[in-house]
Amino acid sequence: MKRILFLYFLGFCICTNASTLSDTNNWYVVTDRVMGGISNLEVEHADDIFILKGNVSTKNNGGFVRLVLDANFKDNSIKGLRFKAKGNNESYEIHATLRGIKMPPWSYFSNSFTVSEDWQEYELYFSDFSAEGYSVRSMKPKNIRNLSFAGYGRDFPVDLAVKDISVIN
Repeated sequence: MKRILFLYFLGFCICTNASTLSDTNNWYVVTDRVMGGISNLEVEHADDIFILKGNVSTKNNGGFVRLVLDANFKDNSIKGLRFKAKGNNESYEIHATLRGIKMPPWSYFSNSFTVSEDWQEYELYFSDFSAEGYSVRSMKPKNIRNLSFAGYGRDFPVDLAVKDISVIN
């Protein structure tokens, strides 16, 4: 069964906290359009695969698209994320933002991965994430507000498929 989940996200999203990675209803789209950018992202879900297609554009001070999950980790035992992905030979990122006030507000932690046309399994450990903008240099999993698959920082077409998303304990 093929279901289109999201088209362009043109405004802010009101979402509930998610406790699972597999429920498609827990994921939502955010693009730079919330701040005047022109990037776009369409996400479909078919056969337990998220299919992300769109464009990242740095015009109008933009440059990102994200498929986001509000995290609800109860403790710090989670070490990272495991997933399978394939796509258009581009680099993508996993972004993690923390609960509470962020200075500057766009701060996040990230780790990148590069996809090929064939399915590959990835394991990204939070201890390897880099602080982007944060004055804090480390994060605790129970403080993660949301996680996202992101196209970021340069002009490129987004063509990414992701499946079997799980946490590493």
